[in-house]
Amino acid sequence: MSGAQKTKAEQGREKTNPYAEWLGPDEIEDLIQGFYGTRVLQFDRPTAEHMLRYNTGNRRVSKRKVDRLAQQMSSGEFENTGEPIIFSAEGVLNNGQHRLEAVVQSEAIVDMDVRFGIPRKAFTKTDTGTVRTGGDVLTIAGVSHGSQISQAVRLLILYERGLPESVRDFVSNDEIARGFERWSDITEATERVQAYNFPKGVKTTPLFAVAYLAARSSGKAKIGEWLETLSSGLTANKEHPAYQLRERLMRGMEAAAGSREGLIERFALMIKSWNLFRKGEHVPMRDFRWKASGKSAEPFPSVTGAKL
Repeated sequence: MSGAQKTKAEQGREKTNPYAEWLGPDEIEDLIQGFYGTRVLQFDRPTAEHMLRYNTGNRRVSKRKVDRLAQQMSSGEFENTGEPIIFSAEGVLNNGQHRLEAVVQSEAIVDMDVRFGIPRKAFTKTDTGTVRTGGDVLTIAGVSHGSQISQAVRLLILYERGLPESVRDFVSNDEIARGFERWSDITEATERVQAYNFPKGVKTTPLFAVAYLAARSSGKAKIGEWLETLSSGLTANKEHPAYQLRERLMRGMEAAAGSREGLIERFALMIKSWNLFRKGEHVPMRDFRWKASGKSAEPFPSVTGAKL
């Protein structure tokens, strides 16, 4: 049969792991009802829908997680990590509902390990270990300051997607690892920020991201002066953009610290401060603000001249 004559499903199956098995509904039923062990299977939408019939005792599905997995499957970025879909001996899906829902949503064809025959009571111990973070991934790869860099890379990914709308987007560890490959010179910006003694509340994730973006702009020669003023507050008047940023960060902002809104407000203010400083401009302290909504809402700023 020629490639043109093959169905989309047949062509998709040829691109998956050659060791993965393609099974029909009756064969899947036999495994769920009486097999103990692990098989590597190919999944398409009907297969996933069939298996989801056994999803009778799981937590609520996270649409955001399903959307992200579906996007990875559609783009070909999804990989079988060896973490299995798990069916209990009692015929209940113990683990894997988000991946199965993503197969249904994306209509992609992927391969995944499937573990059969585990006691249902083991469900309470599934996925209860410490989740590996993006910082763990970079640190294991030997990246210094892996935690700070991974958080900054995540913020840069959201910045590239478009803030503030993207602030609630899911960013996978794999995306953080690939982002670091693109922007590996962020380690230099991180080291530069770490060299200064900033007051509490100033040296946060957005500062690493802005320092990196500034290093990719035409004003990069001024970064040291901006960071020095932001750190010490010395030799600066009340109209200096770095001094204004320092005061705003130390004395509080509109959004609550630790919230997503607080994160992007800090990020926006840091960008505004850097842009003003780089151009030799200033604004009155009362106007040095940024809000995503309300009467004084503004678009999210970008670092002038910086390209990711």
